[in-house]
Amino acid sequence: MACFDDYLLDMKSLAVCLVFSISVGLGAGAAAAAAAACGSSAPKNGWNLHSDDQRVTADFLAKTLEGKEVKYDGGTETYRTDGSYAYKAGSETWKAPGYRFYKDGVRCIDYSKPRYDLYVVNNGKLVLVNWGGGRYEGRLTK
Repeated sequence: MACFDDYLLDMKSLAVCLVFSISVGLGAGAAAAAAAACGSSAPKNGWNLHSDDQRVTADFLAKTLEGKEVKYDGGTETYRTDGSYAYKAGSETWKAPGYRFYKDGVRCIDYSKPRYDLYVVNNGKLVLVNWGGGRYEGRLTK
């Protein structure tokens, strides 16, 4: 459970996580759960940006991705309208109860250890920049 991961040791984070756990236990929606697990702002990172990258907003990501699939060479992301998320690669699927978009174009996936990536548009193409600097062109479907 995320409350006890090694990077969530301060009391504020523990309190947020406990509220999240109670909310989920009482049947709160996936979007609220992702907001609690992912936090109100994305952590800072020195993203691997190219000079022709255009930054995007949370509103752009919501309008572009919610209810859609994004195909990459290695797999497919699904942003469900109920707020849940899945990534399928080969015969494996990783599911999360929620996802969150931030105003700076960062996206959080509500895994037990939240995952943060940045979306940009480069030459009209949607590009995911992962935490380690990898860049992956996504193709929208559905």
